[in-house]
Amino acid sequence: MRRHRVFPIGSHTRNTAALACARLSTEEYAKPVPEISARLSVGPFQNPVRGVLHGSGALVWLAFAADLAVREAVPARAALLLCAASQVALFATSAFYHSLPWPPRWKARMQRADHAMIHVKIAGTITALTWLAAPLPLSGVFVAAAWAFALAGIVYKMVAEIDEIPSVRLQIGQALLGLPAMASFAAREPGAHVALLVGGGLLYLAGALCFAARRPVLWPRVFSFHEVFHVFVLAGSGAHFALILARVG
Repeated sequence: MRRHRVFPIGSHTRNTAALACARLSTEEYAKPVPEISARLSVGPFQNPVRGVLHGSGALVWLAFAADLAVREAVPARAALLLCAASQVALFATSAFYHSLPWPPRWKARMQRADHAMIHVKIAGTITALTWLAAPLPLSGVFVAAAWAFALAGIVYKMVAEIDEIPSVRLQIGQALLGLPAMASFAAREPGAHVALLVGGGLLYLAGALCFAARRPVLWPRVFSFHEVFHVFVLAGSGAHFALILARVG
């Protein structure tokens, strides 16, 4: 009978097997996600729809801020300029992050900055809303708390690991600081103004739900759930922009 030699499994064999498994695992996770790898690019620009959407939002708010700065008499000019600056910061950062071909290290940095600007935008919106709802008891406290949340969110995004759960909780807590101003505003303002305020909030919520569900996919190479999310964010910001315009003329 022919005998087969049996080799003992030593440390060298175990290490070789482990390395092979690790290599396979790395290769598996390194495979690009189909929805991302098939994205449409225009020359050096990636995700052109996202860039155009949020780039347009940045330009509109920037033009509004420039007009606001040169007007002779504007109530609460500082609060509205701060709101406009927060919108420009978010939309411009988002447009640059999504569209430009960043090196890997800078891509990660821009992703952190993009996420951090959400906190800035929320704080800026609460600042303007608090002025719109004036007189509001403890308005300074709510605005200061909103910006403290924004600072905490920026520090978390720039220093900690990218983990959406703590950041989302922080954003929800920050947004809740606007509820007293919303209630005061709704009790005093015409129905059309209240509809713009509430409608803007609902549009933001709809965008967040689309992003969390990663639906609808639509046309994966050009216009997918991420673009739908950007459309909702832009529409929510537009509703609040229209509300501010209705108040300041």
